[in-house]
Amino acid sequence: MVSLLRNLARRGPRQWIIPMATLALLGGIPCLPAQDNPAQDNPTQAKVSQFVEEILESEVELKVGLRRSKIIRMKQDVFRVAMADPEVVEVVAFGSREIEVIGKQTGSTTVTLWLGNPQQSQTLSLLVSVAKDDAVDDRRRMEYGELQTMLNELFPNSKVQLFPVADKLIVRGQARDEQEAVQIMSVLRKNAGNFLGGSQQLVQNGQASEPFPDASTLPQANIVNMMAVPGEKQVMLKVRIAELKRSAVRNLGVNLDVAFKEFFVKSALTSGSNLAVSGLFSEGQFNLFIKALATNGSAKILAEPNLVTLSGQTATFLSGGEFAVPTVVGVGGAQAATTSFKGYGTSIRFTPTVLDHDRIRLQVTPTFSTLNRNNAVNGIFGLDTRTVNTVVDLREGQVLALAGLLQEEQRGENVRVPGLGDVPLLRTFFSSKTMSRDETELIILVTPELVHPLEAEDAPTLLPGMEVTEPDDVEFFCKGHIEGRPECHHRSTVWPIYRDRLCECRKKQNTGYQDSQNYYINGPSGFSQ
Repeated sequence: MVSLLRNLARRGPRQWIIPMATLALLGGIPCLPAQDNPAQDNPTQAKVSQFVEEILESEVELKVGLRRSKIIRMKQDVFRVAMADPEVVEVVAFGSREIEVIGKQTGSTTVTLWLGNPQQSQTLSLLVSVAKDDAVDDRRRMEYGELQTMLNELFPNSKVQLFPVADKLIVRGQARDEQEAVQIMSVLRKNAGNFLGGSQQLVQNGQASEPFPDASTLPQANIVNMMAVPGEKQVMLKVRIAELKRSAVRNLGVNLDVAFKEFFVKSALTSGSNLAVSGLFSEGQFNLFIKALATNGSAKILAEPNLVTLSGQTATFLSGGEFAVPTVVGVGGAQAATTSFKGYGTSIRFTPTVLDHDRIRLQVTPTFSTLNRNNAVNGIFGLDTRTVNTVVDLREGQVLALAGLLQEEQRGENVRVPGLGDVPLLRTFFSSKTMSRDETELIILVTPELVHPLEAEDAPTLLPGMEVTEPDDVEFFCKGHIEGRPECHHRSTVWPIYRDRLCECRKKQNTGYQDSQNYYINGPSGFSQ
């Protein structure tokens, strides 16, 4: 120990040289008790003492701020510099005795300097710690605080709070309505336009814009939107769809059957038929049948769906059907067939957005499609489609009417026998004419209303169909009733057992009927125990 202290005193206070006897404390070598000849008893320690002269540790701790630097002036020339982690700090030399240590990333690393004569150099080890720059956080809070003040002045009916936290910008507060909330987020979000589309823009997070573009650039921040918009956000759309179809068909054709002695001529010409001429050896005969047909038809479709959706979400209604569309995926031998279903009929998509307390922006996309068998491909029907896409603003309770959706289709067909059908006097007997006309009129009425869920005590207890019961044997077989009385819960599946138990209960007590009823009727669901 005395020799160790003398060696440290000779080295001076700036550099510590640790003999190998103390490597147990620094390098993890097991500490051995003092012996007369440790090299003979411990071969590992003897080998380390043979090759390692000294181990240097960090002697000075230097603190540097992020994106800041410190200049160190040395008393001796520096001819070599080593950095353990160049990502944390950067060392720049100015001459032979001045170096600049620049903080690049928060953390700590070791910088080693070799000074003096390269033949007899001295080593200095620095522990450089790079801390975060508090000035950047202060500037972020100051600039976003000024932006918060401007937003509150620009939107006096809303309250906005901006909190820069880590690499996030927290946006809190309360907006007057969704339109104003979208405008606030458009100001805060980078590269955002003034789009008033609805609440989809509210939930989309993105990069925050710089509060003052001409100032120094702040670290990039991502917006976390925590804005709240008061009021009801559930919209019920009362939809009434009325469609009226009219059709008219007129046909005219002649069937002629004439036989002259030994020659027979027959004409049975209707739509798509041909003239047939054949010989017949019999007595003369003449038959004439004139076919004239006029058909008028009409069809009415009325649907009154009520759709409930959140503000900014899409509700869909389809009145019609679907047909299968097979699809082959793959090439060559690696093919697989899938089937998807395509809808047709009356389909409507609504996207309501609550802009104010009772003002709603409604995007409506009605689509009307019918099957077209003439436009079939590989046996799959085609579609005749009519679609409209519009956006309107209306108050709660007002009615949006999509009217004037008329469609008229007229078809005519004239089939005649070449030659005979062109003669004016014979045209009627050798031709067939068909004319049809289809008229479709459609009107859609939409009324938006702001709604909220019912409480449990306000929900209706009597639902449609709950009072419909099964008739008993007398009412069904004798009177022909298919519905029973609401107060009589006759059940054909358990009626024999129910009747026997009812008789037994009536014999025991007067309230047996109620007890038997409670046994088989358990609550409003109507299931037996």
